[in-house]
Amino acid sequence: MNHPSASGDPPSAKPHGRLRILCVEDNEGDFLLLREHLRDADLDPVPDLCRAATLAEAVETLGKENGEPPVDIVLLDLSLPDSLGPETLDRIAEVAPRTPVTILSGNADRELAVSMVQSGAQDYLPKDSLNGELLTRSILYALERQRSRRRLEDLNLRLHRATEDLKTAQMQLIQAEKLDSLGRLAAGVAHEVKNPLATLQLGVDYFRRRAGEMDESGVFMVDQMQQAIERADKIIRGMVDYSRDQTVQLKESNINRVARQALRLVNHELTRASVTVDEDFTDPIPAVRADEGKLEQVVINVLMNAIQAMGAQPAEDGGRGRTLHVGTFWDQLPKIERDEGLRHYERLRAQDHVVVLEIRDEGPGVPEDKINRLFEPFYTTKPTGEGTGLGLSVARNIVDLHHGHLEVRNVEDPRGLRVRILLKACDVPVGQGPSPDSRNLTRPIKLKAP
Repeated sequence: MNHPSASGDPPSAKPHGRLRILCVEDNEGDFLLLREHLRDADLDPVPDLCRAATLAEAVETLGKENGEPPVDIVLLDLSLPDSLGPETLDRIAEVAPRTPVTILSGNADRELAVSMVQSGAQDYLPKDSLNGELLTRSILYALERQRSRRRLEDLNLRLHRATEDLKTAQMQLIQAEKLDSLGRLAAGVAHEVKNPLATLQLGVDYFRRRAGEMDESGVFMVDQMQQAIERADKIIRGMVDYSRDQTVQLKESNINRVARQALRLVNHELTRASVTVDEDFTDPIPAVRADEGKLEQVVINVLMNAIQAMGAQPAEDGGRGRTLHVGTFWDQLPKIERDEGLRHYERLRAQDHVVVLEIRDEGPGVPEDKINRLFEPFYTTKPTGEGTGLGLSVARNIVDLHHGHLEVRNVEDPRGLRVRILLKACDVPVGQGPSPDSRNLTRPIKLKAP
């Protein structure tokens, strides 16, 4: 069941180099006859022909594939000592899906031939009609069809990726327009609210100066008003930060220095919440390109979230549940998982050397169905009145401007929430390996579109 061209000639394109052919044939006489036909075939140089007498031998040979198929084509007899019929073809296709298969059979049944081709065989040749010309034609057509199929698969894959790229770009454009509108709205609201808020603050200050003239309930009410003003002011400042165009001035920086400075700035909050800090900084550590002021803002935000998470729960015996683990290490990135179509947004690549700042609390963590929403503007897991939902959104934007990655994940032993800030390392000395640390990056990181 060969498929000649209109002219009856095989494809003009000859295979590059010596063809590697695996003949799966238990009958030695048939194999020797096939070898003679190949010597008569119009194939130059003469193909490299090897034999497998059983399906098991064929599977072993084909299983040696390492990037490229070990043979170019398989000539397969369906009647083998350890396999019979269509199952033989199915097994070969399973082991070597990229290698074309031509059936050689003593059975000239046309229905069987059609069935085998429909099952994936490139051709079906009765043994009693074999000759060099027919074999040449069949082999070259099989190889050409396989190449065409691979090209089609490659084009389909590229089309799929291009479609996903377009979808991602459209989603990012819609999201950018939403965020731009939200930013303008936030800036406008903040501007309109700040003036009346300042007037309210003047009123509260007036009454506080006359606290001695008020009874206890009046003083309490003034304190409540002050807290409400501070809460509103915090929201407004968050909205202003979110709406402001962020820029960074990158220079070589030491992430340990940034982390230690941030810890000093939140020391009062640590003391008030009875939280102890377990520091584990790798020193020396490669430099990163960073805007230290902006990066410090990110670290403080993460630290404050961790302190608040632990401060809201009772300390366990021995202080467990009130320890904040802060440390750094550096490593090579393993495999990176990306949203499909996410190509232009790549910030980090597999095998990049990265410096990692890790902040791990012993709080309750975040429900898995909510953890992916932590970076959404105005989304917060904190009780009403205790969070604006803008901190991590701004933090991720800043890390993105550093071409880095901000990762949040629940962890166990001890239970808590782990935040990692990954930044590409500057020049790493040749021959210097990553820090020998059990925290090293053993799992892929997941990059998502903003």
